[in-house]
Amino acid sequence: MAPANARLGVLVVSAMLSASFLPLAMARGRGIGGPINPLVAGVCAHTPFPELCKGTAGKHSAKYPTIDNLAVLNMQVDAFAKRTAQARKYVSSASRRGTPAQTQALSFCDTMYMNTQDTIGAAQRAISFKDKGTAKIMLQLAVQDFQSCDRPFQQSGIPNPMLKYDAELSQMANNCMQLANMM
Repeated sequence: MAPANARLGVLVVSAMLSASFLPLAMARGRGIGGPINPLVAGVCAHTPFPELCKGTAGKHSAKYPTIDNLAVLNMQVDAFAKRTAQARKYVSSASRRGTPAQTQALSFCDTMYMNTQDTIGAAQRAISFKDKGTAKIMLQLAVQDFQSCDRPFQQSGIPNPMLKYDAELSQMANNCMQLANMM
């Protein structure tokens, strides 16, 4: 019976070691729609839009050896920057098929998204210095920039093809600001 107990002990130790590497394996082995690192999910649970946080920040978790509030903030800001770049690409595409009034309004949006990219960069620098106040101000400025995109559409009475992007960017920015509070 002693060999059976030894085998059982080896199995228990193996299971414990495997479980200790689970968060790291999940962070490295995820694809789109795959499991989210539970540490990321735990931090994202404290944001206004936790599902968006998990779905966007979680995609970047493999880049971080330690998952904490600051790491999740950096993940979310990275995702925010990438989504802003996607919005700019969409502006370019929508401009080619829009009316002259839409094209003019979209040009304004492009300028606002470019400003947003600059302020996100400033927020990223502030976060690297753990400067919560500056990071939050930069994130608030980013929100104002892309929210301004709707103004020329409203003034001209034409539909804004960027509303979906603006709503998602606003939610991402709100998540970033909440995460900055947790820094």
